[in-house]
Amino acid sequence: MHIPPYYKRPALQRFLAGICIGTIIGYLIFIYMFGELQEKWIEENLALRSKLQDLTQTYETLLENHQALDEQSKEGLQVNEIKINFLNLKELKLENDRLMIHELEEAIRTEANHAVGKNVEDIANSIDLLISTIENKTINIDDFRYQAEVSRVIVNETLQLSIRLKIGN
Repeated sequence: MHIPPYYKRPALQRFLAGICIGTIIGYLIFIYMFGELQEKWIEENLALRSKLQDLTQTYETLLENHQALDEQSKEGLQVNEIKINFLNLKELKLENDRLMIHELEEAIRTEANHAVGKNVEDIANSIDLLISTIENKTINIDDFRYQAEVSRVIVNETLQLSIRLKIGN
């Protein structure tokens, strides 16, 4: 019995080559689309988790401070929220790395979280303590060490921190 030589037919060779190339291109497109969707899902999941964590921390802090404030008169404003603004993300080439920015914000927010629910006057009087707390913290993220330098603090109902990052040793 003799098997006919299919390798000599150019139409069959083009057909098989087209199937191989089409499969490879289709697989690469699938991998790209899956990666993009996975990245969006991870970012959304991370954002929702951080929002939940912020809300639970704020709730617990406000609940603890509420008991202390019941004893005192309700004079003055309270800090309700912390906003963090990084000034030199372009210099460190982090402006597109949303995950890194998010982790940096979380690390600084945990250091400044004790200010939530406190009187604005008390925070303004102890602003040096808040600044030294943030600046003495070394933030380790993905084998990088960052040192925060507070350049501006605005104390109102929202505590606004303008921070410059330095890459540490």
